[in-house]
Parts: sequence; structure tokens; C-alpha cells
Amino acid sequence: MTTRGLWQIKEGDTLGAVREFLRVLLEKKIVDALLVPMEGAAGSVMPALVKHAARLEHANPLAPVMAFNSARLVSMLTRDSAGSKIGAVLRSCEIRALVELAKFNQVKLDDVVTIGMDCLGTYAVPEYASALKQSPDLLARTLAGAREGKDDGLTFRVACTMCEYPTPPGYADIKLGFIGVDNAHALVVEMNDEIAAQLGVSADAAGAAARDKVLAQLVAARTAARDAAFEQFHALTRANGGIAAYFANCMECTNCMNACPICYCKECFFRTANAEHAPRELLRSAERRGGIVMPPDALLFQMTRLNHMATSCVGCGMCEAACPHDIPLTVVFRSVGARVQKIFEYVPGRDVNEKPPFMEFKRDELLEIGESK
Repeated sequence: MTTRGLWQIKEGDTLGAVREFLRVLLEKKIVDALLVPMEGAAGSVMPALVKHAARLEHANPLAPVMAFNSARLVSMLTRDSAGSKIGAVLRSCEIRALVELAKFNQVKLDDVVTIGMDCLGTYAVPEYASALKQSPDLLARTLAGAREGKDDGLTFRVACTMCEYPTPPGYADIKLGFIGVDNAHALVVEMNDEIAAQLGVSADAAGAAARDKVLAQLVAARTAARDAAFEQFHALTRANGGIAAYFANCMECTNCMNACPICYCKECFFRTANAEHAPRELLRSAERRGGIVMPPDALLFQMTRLNHMATSCVGCGMCEAACPHDIPLTVVFRSVGARVQKIFEYVPGRDVNEKPPFMEFKRDELLEIGESK
């Protein structure tokens, strides 16, 4: 059974209350270590693995910035059993990516306690540093906007503006909520009854209806933004050179692949000798066509990644954040992914026991697009 209660905030210090909550998790041995965003030099916020509670004075999982999707770090930490419980403080997109990785045997969830945080939205790292300089009270503004489910003029990443999952998925082991509540006085917490008893959290449904209303409004706004972005993308691919033009500035640096939490292959075709072209081959192609775009396989690289990721993309937008040429990758992967996922009635990150479509054969599942009986 699950207990939904409140974690009290003292003197309006919301971040301090979150740090205290995490400290108690460590001190009561509910987890042996915590993977949590930590403040560093020059206002940076990066994930860190914390064993000693005293270090949590620099933890800041509320900071509206996302350096990369930490699901990959959890995979690294659980690759071999270390005999420890890792508490992973994650946003919704990170938890859903974690679930997808578990399906490919890239993470051992038995060794993980997922601690899901509400997420109003995030900046990419450079934009966060700039926003923090212009607005030192950025966290306070984020929390104020979260009470009403609004961004309060904050310019979050595109991926966040069309994210329909501002709260952790239901299967997260522990959930901390600050959207749609008076987050200067209390956080909403949900966990199983055993952990609740250890933390001294009792059931308290105060404010549940108000929170649900704010969340519903936020999800509706994000869904509308998503649909508008999808339509704009479809219009672009129907004109001006289509999908090839969309990726015209790709230099095949593979940054997007490196940043993607679900691109886990130890050896990628595009990093092997098989993907290399001999000079004579390139010159022959240029002769035959009159000229070729260099590097020659940028479009093939993007189409291959799109083919691999269509069912499992959770829309975290890390690919776009890593692109040096600012190609709007989020909308293409989300748009194509949405269509493929609809065909197979598959939602990435929904259920760890739900197999990805290409891992499971279902008779007659594609009749509507021409598969014969």
C-alpha cells in the first residue's frame, strides 16, 4: 500500500526541506548512497554520488537545470551488484528512461530506490548559467510558478515546454511534489507504507484536489504545445527539401547519440571501420553525382538513430541540448516516436514488464498498414 502525506517545510526553506528529507533517507539506511544533483563552482548543478549526509548541504534537485539524463548514470552504478541500495533522485523523463534501459538489461532496478521529483521545466546548462546571473532568485521564481502550474516567464528547454509528465510515474518508489501545492509550507510525499513508517509520514490528503486541478491544467497546456510543435514539424518536412533539409546542418558529431540515455550500444556501426569511406569511393560518388555533401552519412546516421529510438524515446531533449548546431532534434524524435508508439499502443517508460514492440511478436498487429494475414 501507498501512503500520501506531507513533509513540512520550516521557515519557507523549500530546498532545505528537500535536503532534510534526503538526509533522513541516508541516516535511516533506507538507501546506502544517493545520486542527486549537487551545486558546484560558478553555480553549476551536476549529479553526484553522496554517501555522507553532511554533503547534502549542497544538494539541489529543485534547480531548473538538466545537464544530462541521469538514467545512464544509474546504469553505470548498477552494472555490477555492489551490495548497496542506490537512491536515485530523478525527474520523470529520467525514471522513464531508466525503465526502458531495464528492459534491455542495462540497469538492475533491484539495486535502486527511485526518488521522483516534480519538474516544472529545466534550462540547458549554458542558458541556466545566464538565467541565474540575470535572476539570482531563479529557484524562488520556479517554485512560485509551480504553485500555479505556470512557468512564470521562465524560458525552459523546448523538450520541457511540451512534456506531458511533470510528475514522477506512479511506480516510483518515493515521490516528492511541489507543483500545485503551497510549497513554502509543505511538500507532497508518496511512498510505500513501510518507508512512510520509517520516516514518520502519516497519511494526509490535504490539498490533493487543488494539486490535481493544477496538474491537469499544466498537462493540457503542455499537450497543446506538443501538438502545435508536431504540426509545425510536419509542415516543414513537407516543404523546403523535406527531412534532408531538416538535418542539413548535421555534421555527424554523434553528440546526440552520446547524450541520449537509451543509446546504450557498446559498439555503434557509425564508430566502426564499416562506416568509413575510402577516398576513392568518395571521389567516385562525387563524380557520379556531380558533388556530394560532406560528411556523407549524416542523414543516414540520423535516420538510423530515429529508427532505433522511435519506440523508446522519452522526450528528455538531451539530444538537442548536445547538438552544436542547434538542430531541433526533440520535436522530430518525439513526433515520429509518437506515431510509431501509437501504432503499437506502446508508451515508453510506462511499465517495466511491457516489452518494446520489436522484442515481441503479435499476430496481425499491423494489418491496418498493409500486413497480410
